[in-house]
Amino acid sequence: MSVPDSASAISIAFATLADTADVAQLIAAMDAHYRPGETLPPVDDYRAMVAATLREREGTRFVIARGADGTPFGLACIAVIRPGRDLKGLVYLKDLFVVEQARGRGLGRSLMAFLARFATENGIGRIDFTTDRDNEGAQRLYAALGARVMEKIYYTLPGEQLAALATEMP
Repeated sequence: MSVPDSASAISIAFATLADTADVAQLIAAMDAHYRPGETLPPVDDYRAMVAATLREREGTRFVIARGADGTPFGLACIAVIRPGRDLKGLVYLKDLFVVEQARGRGLGRSLMAFLARFATENGIGRIDFTTDRDNEGAQRLYAALGARVMEKIYYTLPGEQLAALATEMP
């Protein structure tokens, strides 16, 4: 794998169905990075999820960064959410990931610039995202971009709680 020297050697675009295997590969690498030692789903499960997401247009969009030789090096998973403040909506960045061997070369910044350009060209008012408290690399990137830290409380309804709430539907 030829790792680009800088972000200028990278192409960034929204993924299509033809990119399914590469997007799945990057999501599997991201899971392995953030969940070391855990048993992860088989690669075919990643491919099936990406293909279904792209086919069904459920709201998630994948942005893929590739080297000049087509090697996938980075990924952003986003959704456009409206209405938002002043009806402009927002881009919600669920995941931003650059493979380990390509980090430190400006690829994360390039992916964020791509998203900023997409948002401004489409009249979208902001990009929102979160990061884990211990993810110092992401925090450095976001601070360097001029992102503001918003003091909010983040909630999630995982597995058992989600299932319990779903049974309350009339």
